[in-house]
Amino acid sequence: MIDQIVFFSMAALTIVSALVVVTHRNTVHSALFLGVCLAGVAGIFASLGADFLFAGQILIYVGDVAVLIMFV
Repeated sequence: MIDQIVFFSMAALTIVSALVVVTHRNTVHSALFLGVCLAGVAGIFASLGADFLFAGQILIYVGDVAVLIMFV
C-alpha cells in the first residue's frame, strides 16, 4: 500500500513539473523544474526497485540539468 502511494505521488510530481517546464516562460525556472521532473523519474525508479536506473538517472540527467542551469 505504501509503495503505491509513493509511486503515484512521484508520478504526480513528475507530470506536474513536466507541464511547468513546457508552460513557463523563464528559462532558469524551466531548467529547475526539469531537474525536479528528472528527480521524480528517479524516484519512480527507486520505488520500483530499479537501483541501477535510479543511480544512473541521478548521476547523469540531474547532473546535466545543473550544467544547463550554469549555461543559461
